[in-house]
Amino acid sequence: MSDFREIPRAEITRRDFLHTTAALTAFCLLDCEATAQQANAPFSNALADPEVIHEAITFKSGADMIDGYLARPKAKGKYPPVLVVAGNKISEEYIRNTTALLAQAGFVGLAPNIFALQLDTMSAEEKRQVFAHQITDERIFRDLQAGMDYLQAQPFVKRGKVGITGFCFGGRCALMFAARSKKIGAVVPFYGNLKTPAAANRAVDPIDLVKQMKTPIQGHYALNDAEIPLAQLRQFEQAVRAQGTAVEMFTYEAAHGFFAYTRASYQEAAARLAWERACQFWREHLR
Repeated sequence: MSDFREIPRAEITRRDFLHTTAALTAFCLLDCEATAQQANAPFSNALADPEVIHEAITFKSGADMIDGYLARPKAKGKYPPVLVVAGNKISEEYIRNTTALLAQAGFVGLAPNIFALQLDTMSAEEKRQVFAHQITDERIFRDLQAGMDYLQAQPFVKRGKVGITGFCFGGRCALMFAARSKKIGAVVPFYGNLKTPAAANRAVDPIDLVKQMKTPIQGHYALNDAEIPLAQLRQFEQAVRAQGTAVEMFTYEAAHGFFAYTRASYQEAAARLAWERACQFWREHLR
């Protein structure tokens, strides 16, 4: 990436480093790789569906090239597009499967790699520092916009509104991007953070942007979630509804990460029901 600037080690004291590392380790985004070893069967293995075409792609974002994962129905036609925002790396199988699930449902799914600056050669500590200091919201929004532009240039994509979904920090980014883009027709966060910890180094979060939330929202949240207190979720929901934004918030007897079948937190019944609701929501709003 052309604008990657390594953080000079002299700028980070050992005390600051340990403080940031401890805080971000408690934040799901940076603790997911350790728990991403659970072998569960997905409620639908869309990646094995012969009626779905899926592949890794690259596209331009600013002056850089980033990678992504794209899935679409095999049948000829034009289909509504939906962006998928990962909470960690897009190579995790459930993210790729989510794009294919969208194709099964009659959409085109694209997961842009918003974490492209986190290289496989980096240690976990280095990745945490890159996340906090290099993967800024503006950079994320640039990558999501580039992904949306790429989708809308494809001959198999229907012109019009774009859907967006995301998981954990990715759900938070989906809400934030929907608040600033008039092209987003429906946003579906899965346990998307409404307020990130200070160590994540974010100036604003969804809970700070309620007045800009005009896009229809359908949220899927866990009742057993230390990252997103139920009171905070209800406060956000009520504030968004009070200004006239269409909003549905569903909660499940499950833990944070219940949609990710690659993790121990997977809850099949909740994942299946949430997905059925999400697809119906996009069908209603991406006409």
